[in-house]
Amino acid sequence: MKRVACASACGFPFAFARLAIIAILAALTLTAPCVGAAEDEQQKGIALIARAQLLEKLLAPDTGPFRLHAHVRLFGLVEGTREGEYFLLAASPGQWFEQTRFPGYSELSGLSDGQRWRKRNVIEKPFRFHEVAQLLSPAYHLELPAEARVTKFSQKEVGGAKAFCIEASPTADLWQKERAGKAAISPVELTKESQVTLCFDATNGLLLSATYQADLPHFEYEGQVTLGNKVFPKMLRCYEGKDLAVEATIEELTKEEAQDPAGFLPPAGAEKWPYCANPEPPQLIEKKQLKEDVLMHAKAQRKYGTVYCLAEVGVDGSVHDLTWLQGGFGVLAGAVKETVAAWRYKPALCNGVPVPVTIYLAYTIPP
Repeated sequence: MKRVACASACGFPFAFARLAIIAILAALTLTAPCVGAAEDEQQKGIALIARAQLLEKLLAPDTGPFRLHAHVRLFGLVEGTREGEYFLLAASPGQWFEQTRFPGYSELSGLSDGQRWRKRNVIEKPFRFHEVAQLLSPAYHLELPAEARVTKFSQKEVGGAKAFCIEASPTADLWQKERAGKAAISPVELTKESQVTLCFDATNGLLLSATYQADLPHFEYEGQVTLGNKVFPKMLRCYEGKDLAVEATIEELTKEEAQDPAGFLPPAGAEKWPYCANPEPPQLIEKKQLKEDVLMHAKAQRKYGTVYCLAEVGVDGSVHDLTWLQGGFGVLAGAVKETVAAWRYKPALCNGVPVPVTIYLAYTIPP
């Protein structure tokens, strides 16, 4: 699947890229008289995304070997604040590995010779570490599909900085929309209702914030560190509602000597699967319903609405790393999680080989 951001001038030398950025900034203040308003907003949105990707996507051909180190803090936990470290070492976009290391949790993952791999010290990945991964990759928020449409373009202040903001739909994430009591099986796909608001610094083109629909976390970025022709945020924050959930500070971003490719091979005991940028989505094949007493309790307590979940569909077709993202449903959300955990899928496929993928699931309890 082609991405909107493929219009990026990733192959330009940095001097030419700066000229291109200046030209785009000037163009964003104008509206072409020969282009319809909707198409004009679409073009502005593509330009903003392309510019930010050019600057902030570290795993790109023009970056060269590098290493990144961030100090990360997790807030609002039962046991209080937890602190840990994140490391990324890359020889190229096709040879890299990363490590997330906290007391009680560690994960190594990487890409080597077309093969993705990972190794954890736990079976299920806590949701906070999904947030850490999304926070530490601003380019993740810029990977919109070709069919994404910019529905609104605006100018405002974000964190005291003048910003250009766009609302785009859909995001590149896979969604499944299910409804309690509905026998039909819904597909896992890009969902038109899935939206993101992206705001970019008007002076340098860096991503300032990414705000998603529903109860998904939102992300804010400030400051900058440089690496050759790349510019990366210095401070990175993830919020759940108004509450700060994750904060990361870049301690080091620097060029690295060329590395031996053997150093990027998966360690013993790692899970491995072929890499595809856009694998064939999984398909739900067996669906459990919420228990009748749970639905009756929901109606009695007037607990209606949608519970949002995040899960991985594994190579075995089972649901892993399942968590719900909304805190207002209490026991009902727990019942949804228990029900969804028993669902079975045909796994996602990369050239016919099963691969794990992450999906969002919106499960609606009707009145």
